[in-house]
Amino acid sequence: MRVVADSGGIIAALNQAEPHHEAFREVFEESVEVIVTPQVITEVHHVLSSYGLAHAAATFLESVEDGFYELFNPAAEDYRTARGLIAQYQGQVRRKRRKPGSLDLADAVNVVAAARFSTNLLVATDQDYRLVRPLTRHPAFVLAPQDW
Repeated sequence: MRVVADSGGIIAALNQAEPHHEAFREVFEESVEVIVTPQVITEVHHVLSSYGLAHAAATFLESVEDGFYELFNPAAEDYRTARGLIAQYQGQVRRKRRKPGSLDLADAVNVVAAARFSTNLLVATDQDYRLVRPLTRHPAFVLAPQDW
């Protein structure tokens, strides 16, 4: 199976303190292709480093270097599409501080990546994706492992 990995899904798979750690880890182990964007790589490294998990941050970067992840490097047109998604969902997404917001750039680029790779499977903890319509023929995103 081909999945797009969001920051929360990767961190949950790496963090043994996460209540659903094993389920997230299994999704990655069972996936044939795990797509990741530069925005997600940056977010994951930042969060792990910010929480004093330097070893986990380094291990994550090693897995990127070793080719575990399929890298999606957005082109200018992909950022144009992401900008349009951010505008389209402005005020519809509940941000972590409970204020209406929009998709952030990492989430919007994940939506674009899913379209480029013809998948609607996202490994994510972020429920905002439930409000977003995929750019493909799929009616909705499937969040792994929650929807399985």
